[in-house]
Amino acid sequence: MHTHYRSGSSRGQNTKRYNTVIRGKVQKTGSKKPEEYTLVGAGEEDYDEGKILVSSPLAQGLLGKKKGEVATIQLPNREIELTVLDVSYE
Repeated sequence: MHTHYRSGSSRGQNTKRYNTVIRGKVQKTGSKKPEEYTLVGAGEEDYDEGKILVSSPLAQGLLGKKKGEVATIQLPNREIELTVLDVSYE
């Protein structure tokens, strides 16, 4: 996920920009293969490359989770459980 924070006046004086990229490695309950995701903003998603939209149900269910925690996520057609194996903030 790319998060942009701005401070300062609307005219651009003293404007600061911070970017945060959140990457996570998770494993679905019952699966042997872990999956890696990068949370991204609108227009940057590419599900084949593991780049998921930060506002998606999957990303929303993972946000705030720490290594070792289990996320129960309600998708449109089913519920899944993912164990967080690793999280990094860049």
